[in-house]
Amino acid sequence: MRILIFVAGILTALLGIAAYHKSGDPRLLQGGLTLGGGWVICGFFSLNAKWHGIAGAGLLALLGAARGLPALLKLGDGDAAVLFEAAAAAISVVVFLAAGRALLAERNRRQIEALKQGEE
Repeated sequence: MRILIFVAGILTALLGIAAYHKSGDPRLLQGGLTLGGGWVICGFFSLNAKWHGIAGAGLLALLGAARGLPALLKLGDGDAAVLFEAAAAAISVVVFLAAGRALLAERNRRQIEALKQGEE
């Protein structure tokens, strides 16, 4: 999961840089660097507190997806910025689903462990 967080962060930051060079819109650069940088920070944070970093990455992914999903409705307009926003939304959805699955699997593991402790 950490590798996914780091890759998503770096990819989103690079996407923001590419969007800025293509469109000249500084909001796309700021958004890409903010979201990507946040994921990289969550990745580093997960090295010491694994589940806190993964939960933080999942929350950032939820925010990124909520910000970028409306761009999917505008894909036919031919605006270059919309393509970059849609790509960032797709990355956000992947990270959100992966973080959710990882957190649910950990919760299930802890519940099974607690049940086994109760049997002994």
